[in-house]
Amino acid sequence: MLVLAVVIALAVFSFDAFTHYQVAVAVLYVLVVQLVAVSGSARLTVIASLACVVLTLAAFVLTHEPASTMGALGRCLVSLLAIAAATALSMRHLRTDRRMREQIELLNLSHDAIVIYDMHGVVTFWNRGAEILYGWPADMAVGTDFHTLTDSRFPQPHDVVYEMLSRQGRWEGEVERRHRDGHGLIVASRIALWRDSQGRAIALMATNNDITERRRAEMELARNEAFLADAQRLSKTGSIQRFRDSTEMNWSDEAFRILGYGTEEIPRFERVLARTHPDDMDVVKGMDAAIRRGEPHIDGKHRLLMPDGEVKHVHFVARINERPGQRTEYVGAVMDITAAVAAQEALQRSLTELAHVSRLTTLGGLATTMAHEVTQPIAAIVTCGDSALRWMDRPDPDVPEARQSVEQMIRDAQRASEIIKQIRGMAQKREPQWAAVQVNALVREALSLLARECATHQVQLDVQLPEEAWVVPGDPVQLQQVMVNLLVNAMQAMSEAGSERRVLRVSTLLADASHVRIVVSDTGPGFADGDAERIFRAFHTTKKDGVGMGLSICRSIVEAHGGQIWATSGNPGASFHVELPLRREGES
Repeated sequence: MLVLAVVIALAVFSFDAFTHYQVAVAVLYVLVVQLVAVSGSARLTVIASLACVVLTLAAFVLTHEPASTMGALGRCLVSLLAIAAATALSMRHLRTDRRMREQIELLNLSHDAIVIYDMHGVVTFWNRGAEILYGWPADMAVGTDFHTLTDSRFPQPHDVVYEMLSRQGRWEGEVERRHRDGHGLIVASRIALWRDSQGRAIALMATNNDITERRRAEMELARNEAFLADAQRLSKTGSIQRFRDSTEMNWSDEAFRILGYGTEEIPRFERVLARTHPDDMDVVKGMDAAIRRGEPHIDGKHRLLMPDGEVKHVHFVARINERPGQRTEYVGAVMDITAAVAAQEALQRSLTELAHVSRLTTLGGLATTMAHEVTQPIAAIVTCGDSALRWMDRPDPDVPEARQSVEQMIRDAQRASEIIKQIRGMAQKREPQWAAVQVNALVREALSLLARECATHQVQLDVQLPEEAWVVPGDPVQLQQVMVNLLVNAMQAMSEAGSERRVLRVSTLLADASHVRIVVSDTGPGFADGDAERIFRAFHTTKKDGVGMGLSICRSIVEAHGGQIWATSGNPGASFHVELPLRREGES
């Protein structure tokens, strides 16, 4: 362009200086100024303008005398004015163009995708952010339809979007678009409407931010929250957060439901207290005190009394969460265990019923022995009574002998009463009643009850009971049922196997500092390897007429007492071990 400008300048000067045409040829210097201005240099434009002025004046001096006509002078002035006007317009255009380039450069520096398109959707500007976001270079995007190129899908029909743009001058929303390689995008789009000086809509400028990953993360979070809410609802478990230094709390929707409050209520510890069963108030206040002390773990069960009178059982667990510079909080869960408690109570009732049936079955099998155990002291009472009468009917009554007979009657009556009491206890249907049970006394009572059975089966007893008075907490009848069942099983096993030497060993010992163990061993056939666990399963039996419930019930009773029962096979015979926790100080 600069070479062409020089050629034109020389041509105009030559024509103006060496011809005598009466025209303002110098006006053509305007072309020179404009061609130089195209280079974008304001300095060169000014220099070219001054050069054109000098050439115009030089040509005027060379071709005209000092007394030239006014016409020639006027043509010279017109040429100079034209050059000046062209220079001014070119400089203005250069300034405008420079500002536009600066603005475009700023737009290109933006991380946002900025696109300008006309009212027909044809792209007129496409910055670097748009190239990165959509994958199309500017030279391919400019001149194409923006919405077709990016497969735009607005949340509303285009007519609604353009109507809003016309009315408000702007629109914001999320738009689904497509990258050059075909993968989908979600962009936050802001569109502004440009108008000319007459108010006519001429273009649209859209700025776009890629929110695809954010939206996917939000959708994933929403999905996970929905899964969590469903899981909490199905498991009846609510999330709870509480600050250590205040009663402020946060509850999940399920926690609101469990506690019986609407989600519009402000969760506070006072609302938990308002729902707490009066009998469990100390438990809840104790957990509150533990939180205020900063204990690392909180675990407790209590009841809720709802406004309609319903009683719920809940289990609350929480752990401390300490972060530098932030308030100490507890994060935990509250679980509605009402159904589980009801099921446990139903299971306990079933166990009680089953244990009662088992006791009756055991008593039925021992009917002959029981009858003998009762009738024997009664017969002794009758005999002693007859003897006492004879001693008293003598002419000289022998009072000491009569007294001795009466005392024997009393002992026999007490013996009969004790046996009947034991039988009634085992036959009676009742809920478990826990008390302090003396272990050695428990063993002696069971052996006493089965003394006749031992004689019938020709069983020799080997009893080893230390002097220590070990005490365990439990239901005496249920624990006696376990002992009777184990003793009867041992006798029957030795009898059915035809063992020549029938020895029943019963011993008690201290298993450790907090447990006592009862061991019942026999010299029967024992059991096969691998049956040590199987014999405790329900309906598993080795007896000809057995139903396989005795040992299963024994295990349930022992485990309900916090203990354990297991079997070992010896040579010969089998041993059953019952381990129970000792009563702690202050425990009933």
